[in-house]
Amino acid sequence: MALFGRKNTSDAGAPDAAPPAQPATPAPQLTRRTVEEQRGFLLDQVSALRPFGMKIFDVPGLTLCEDITSDLDLPLVTTSRVTGWGVRGSDLVGATPEHPKTLYVVDAIAAGDAPGAPLVAGAAVRIEEGAMVPEGVDAIVPRDRGTEGDDDTVIIDGETRLFENLRRAGSELADGTPLLRAGDILTPRSVAVLAEVGLDKVLVRPKPRVVVFTVGNGLVAPGEALTSPAQRYDAATSLITAAARADGATVYPLGIIASEAREIRQTIADQQVRADLIVVVGGGEQLREVADGMGELDEAEVALNRSSRFGFAALGDERTPMVILPSGVVSAYVGYHAFVRPVINKLNETDPLAAPRVEGRVADTFAAAEGVTQYIPAVRDADGSVRAVAGADSELAWDLARANVLMVVPESWGGAEAGSTVECIVLDDAGTQDVDSRQ
Repeated sequence: MALFGRKNTSDAGAPDAAPPAQPATPAPQLTRRTVEEQRGFLLDQVSALRPFGMKIFDVPGLTLCEDITSDLDLPLVTTSRVTGWGVRGSDLVGATPEHPKTLYVVDAIAAGDAPGAPLVAGAAVRIEEGAMVPEGVDAIVPRDRGTEGDDDTVIIDGETRLFENLRRAGSELADGTPLLRAGDILTPRSVAVLAEVGLDKVLVRPKPRVVVFTVGNGLVAPGEALTSPAQRYDAATSLITAAARADGATVYPLGIIASEAREIRQTIADQQVRADLIVVVGGGEQLREVADGMGELDEAEVALNRSSRFGFAALGDERTPMVILPSGVVSAYVGYHAFVRPVINKLNETDPLAAPRVEGRVADTFAAAEGVTQYIPAVRDADGSVRAVAGADSELAWDLARANVLMVVPESWGGAEAGSTVECIVLDDAGTQDVDSRQ
């Protein structure tokens, strides 16, 4: 019996022919975007996190999502500021040392006591500092201004002003007073205000939960020993973790993930349940292939510094956003400022471009590729001059540590002339005055 099927009649007697050569499949053409276009694309993929009620002990640092108005008066009741005599001011009109007024003492009220019966005309009550005053009392005469008589009376030798020495109900905080506004960042002092008006829970927007890891072989975690000249320490995970925490995120750093598809896929799958954003440094084609199988993947050649490739994936049914940054400490940090920080800000429902910025004056002329936006680690001196700290191909964290700004050179410039005015992003938490004072 024949082991192979019969050939077609037209092929009878013809020698076996090699299959025709297949043309090579061209690599897919990446979308090209400017920095602004890529940032806009990413911001369109995310929305502000939904607010929820949280106990006030846990809300400092979070954004308030409701207006808070007092629904009570503070103080709740009118109390005495001094120890003395509660009186009706009208009973003392005309009182002088020569013609004092005599009032009948009808009650004594200590701090913590109920206020007692309303005060009638011609009467007074003994009252301690902090005690609630009865209805009808509209002033407190200090104890040393009254002389007790022998028959439960008190002699007062002067007039008094309306509400003198009274801490009136609602005088410090009235019902309906606005206390906090939606959008406020809550502080320990804000918590005290909430508690003071009886609130134990408030509507807030949680901090974005950001998972950070770096993909690559030959990387070693800080604290471990290098065993080969080809190895280097992973600084990118620490850098992006610290930056995201400074920008108000709760960050879960995973460290280094080996460049193996199975491990990368499992790591991403495990982290989706607790992540509002996943940030990955490096990984190249392998990471992109894994991400493509787990959600909608977008890749773009972005005109930033050396026209780096940036990836984005919306993972799973929840469309958890994942941003893929280029490898290298400086490249990853530039990508963080250009794209990740704006995404974190939007998750926090704050201005995506909220970052301290100052103007600088370029100290030295330099050339750059036209059509590419440059974010250059630089030092801005007290006189406003800005000078790059390293070459365009540097990937050392040491260069970032020496910089206090990222000098932003627009894509249309193709470099910058000495004396040109450029915008500078202030790094870390330094304010404008701090940058101006650095030497």
